[in-house]
Amino acid sequence: MEGPIDVDVADAASLEALPGIGPALARRIVDDRAQRGAFGSLEGLGQVRGVGPRLLDRLAAHVTFSGSPRPPALHGRRPALPRR
Repeated sequence: MEGPIDVDVADAASLEALPGIGPALARRIVDDRAQRGAFGSLEGLGQVRGVGPRLLDRLAAHVTFSGSPRPPALHGRRPALPRR
């Protein structure tokens, strides 16, 4: 992996190159971004189901964000994405 990956624009294949992110989580990240917009920060990425504090710690040195930060989740809850 060369340099940090911009999670706000990366495709699923690029996200899979990150430590701790497999195909299912990469798709979930891309789907979340398509529904709710850019993450803008680690905190915004943490709003994706399956992305917790330990994974965020592992990712911190490997990611960057080009979008505006999302507002914090209400009461620590992540809004549900509509089912397809």
